[in-house]
Order: sequence, then structure tokens, then C-alpha cells
Amino acid sequence: MRYLKSNSFEFYEPDQIEHADVVEHLISVTRDSTTKAGGEAWSCAWSSDNSYFAWSSGHRNLHLIPWDSNRRKRHNPTDNEGLNGRKYHLIDCGENIWSLAFGSGFSHKGANTNYRHCRFDQNLILATGLASGRIKLWNCHTGLLMIELLDHRDTVRCLDFTKDGSLQLVSASRDGSLKLWDLHNEGNMYSTFKQQPTMFYGCRFSPNARFIAAVGSSKTVYLWSSISFNSLPHRLDGHCNEVASCDFTPDSALLATASYDTKIIIWDTYRQIKLRTLGHLFPSPSLIFAGGANNHYVRSISFGQDGLTLASVCDDGFVRFWNIVTPGDPVAVAPVYEAISCQFSSTQSVLSVGCRNGDVKFLKTSNSVPSLLNLCRKTVRRVLSTGQVDALPVPKMLISYLQYEDLLPGVWK
Repeated sequence: MRYLKSNSFEFYEPDQIEHADVVEHLISVTRDSTTKAGGEAWSCAWSSDNSYFAWSSGHRNLHLIPWDSNRRKRHNPTDNEGLNGRKYHLIDCGENIWSLAFGSGFSHKGANTNYRHCRFDQNLILATGLASGRIKLWNCHTGLLMIELLDHRDTVRCLDFTKDGSLQLVSASRDGSLKLWDLHNEGNMYSTFKQQPTMFYGCRFSPNARFIAAVGSSKTVYLWSSISFNSLPHRLDGHCNEVASCDFTPDSALLATASYDTKIIIWDTYRQIKLRTLGHLFPSPSLIFAGGANNHYVRSISFGQDGLTLASVCDDGFVRFWNIVTPGDPVAVAPVYEAISCQFSSTQSVLSVGCRNGDVKFLKTSNSVPSLLNLCRKTVRRVLSTGQVDALPVPKMLISYLQYEDLLPGVWK
């Protein structure tokens, strides 16, 4: 038995695990403000084409930064020429920013896609969720405010757009409600789900636009089998503390949820069953400690584009990079002080991590080549549900693999 130095990892010490490299560190312009509250980088986001990176550095400041995908570097704010017509914008949102999401759409015949001379099918937009409950939409190319969405009564903790270009927006708020907005229909709010006294902290559309997931207080994990709130959601039970974040794999087959109970749970989206648990505290805390203060709150997670890499941010001071089919400890770690948010770039080459002091760091691990098996599985699961996989005329072993049953405890290849 090893001598236990760190209770954050199951088998290895942090210095025995590969360390991710910090490729860039952006410092908040208000880091030295005498008012500490409100200076947190609660959210960071990448556009789907990797052309922009957005970062809320605290105290109302939104940074909209062009990104050079070829060089994997951000645009220098001092360069007034911009990057291929894209310029850096520092925007005062008027109040503290809690959530960010990029959206882009295509032209709908007969739909009103014009707001203040901006066409959504031509310009990238950024949605910001604010402390008052307002949602402001910004034109990324001009940095100008386009429209405000008003209906929430408390902080908007999370926002997400559909990935199919239909510009449907879901918002999650501390007021206990989730709302759906149609930006192709003049920003119309067309559906609401309320669950008080629950406060919602996270929400996601699945990439295939077939599911909505939402997480929050009271151990809440909800999953809708359509992108509307017209039916009752599936409640996924497994966490024993507040659930802070959620994310789908690119093929929509898996949902990950992160909780203050020190754990991440990987769920089968179609069957609503638990496949795997990733721990951040060892030995695993008892229910009474997992349900209270334990210094290992998991605050944010993000799936990479390969569908196997999952990044997590934990209060123990480590950012972890997991391979979800590999047992035990993460494949890479990075010590980051007071990290509170994270998101992979659209190419998975960089992970952005927001910190409590308003800074953001870009992390990168060593490159790994995905297996042909995994690439085939991801391709198949993008178009086939779990039930459709059952009907495939292939061996049962392949059926099990396509249904991610290699994630179940005790099943290893």
C-alpha cells in the first residue's frame, strides 16, 4: 500500500501524473480591485468555428477575443487591424456576468432574422447571462448590443444554443426556471419549466438537438427527451449534493454531471442509467460529508471533441483531464488556484479555465491519437440511438461496445 500524501487521487500522487502545460495566462483588468466580490471569471466560451474566445473577467467586463486556430494563439488587443476582419472588443455589460454562449444560425424563409441591422445567418452572436436575470445578445464583429431578453427574476447561471443553426437558446436561472427562446422569431420566449425551490446552475442542448439536460440545487439532474418542456423530464438520481455542471458527448450518447459531492457521473442519455463515476476525493466520502462542505466541490466540466476526454475543475486546486473509459486516476492534471469554470475549444486543442480572481488560463495536454474503434463508435452513435443500435446485424460484443457498456464497472478491454 502506498503512503498516502494526497487524498485527491486514488492510485498516484499528482507528481506521478502527466501535467498539462499552461500555454497562455490572461490577467483580469480588475484583478487588483479593492472590491473582491464580483471579480470572478464565472464563464468562458469558444465559438463553434473557433474564431472567437469570450471571457467574463469580473466586474461587468466581457472580453471578446479573435482566435488564430492555425497558431493556437489569441489576437493581440493592441493590433488595430484585427485578425482577418475580426477585432478584439472589451465590453461593459452594465452588471456582473455569470454565463456566456455563442450562437450562429442559417436563414429561415419567412423568419425575421434582423435585429438592429444584423442578420443572424451572417454574423456570430454572443449571449451573456447577467446577475439581474437579463440576457444580452452582442454582435461579435461589431461588439454592439443587439437585443435584451427579459423574463428571468434572478441570476442567469447558464446559457446554451442548439448546434444545428436553428438559434434556439436555453437559459437556466437561480429563480428556479428554465426558459427556451427562439431567436429566429424575434427572440420569443416560447416555453418555461419551473421547479421551485430548486435553483438551476447548468443546462445543455445535446449536439443532435434531441435532448435538454439541466442541473441545480437539491441534487437535481433533469433530462428531457426532446428540445422542449412540453413533457415531464426524466429525473436522474445519483448525486447527494448540489449539481453544478453538465455536458454531453459530441455524439449525444452520454451525459456527464458534476456535483459538490466530489463526483462526476456519466449517464447513458437514451436509457437514463448510470455508467461510471469519477471521484475527486479518496476514500470516497460518506453521505453526510459528501452532502456538506468537503473542500472537493466539482464546479465545472467539459467534454472534448473526441468524446472520451473530459476536463473537470475541482476546489482541491487541480484541473483534471480524464479518459472516461480508463479506470482510476485522470490521465493528466494541472494545478490551478481557485479555478471555477472550464471549456474546451472546438478543436479540443486547448482548455480554457476561469479563476476566482478573474484570470483565465489556457491548458494543453500531450496529443493522443484516438483509436479506430472509438472513431467508428462516435460516427455510428451520432446517427443511431441506443435502441437502433440493438437492431444492428452485428455481434453482441460490438453492440455492447457501441452502447458504451465498456464504461460499466468491471468491464475492461
